[in-house]
Amino acid sequence: MHDKGLKQRNAWHLKWMPLLLLCLFALIAGGCGSSKDEHTRTYGHDGYMGYSNSNPNLPGRHMALNYESDGNMVNTVLKPLSGIERTQVYFNGTTMYVTLKVNKNLSAAQVKELRTKAENIVQHNMQRYKVHVKTKK
Repeated sequence: MHDKGLKQRNAWHLKWMPLLLLCLFALIAGGCGSSKDEHTRTYGHDGYMGYSNSNPNLPGRHMALNYESDGNMVNTVLKPLSGIERTQVYFNGTTMYVTLKVNKNLSAAQVKELRTKAENIVQHNMQRYKVHVKTKK
């Protein structure tokens, strides 16, 4: 009787062992598969979500891009132009509005030429904006 119970126990192992091994193999194989996390690249810790790491030769990589610094840049690039008394800069998203108070002694043709020069200079230096320049005396 003892031998019969042993044979039944061994028969149980023989019957279910292949199924258990198959399940174990499936679990192991599933755990070894690639997941999205392994192939996901993270951004560099530069404060710009990796932008400066992927474009290291862009000018201004280590400076903050904000309206205040952009307005100061406009004043700097327009300083060499004679005839401008004061500059006002307004932003609306990616559009920049520049108002130039020009010298009263300038003729209409000179004011038009100064406005065109100023708009070209600002647009060349601030390419991320759509620039509008107007003048007033």
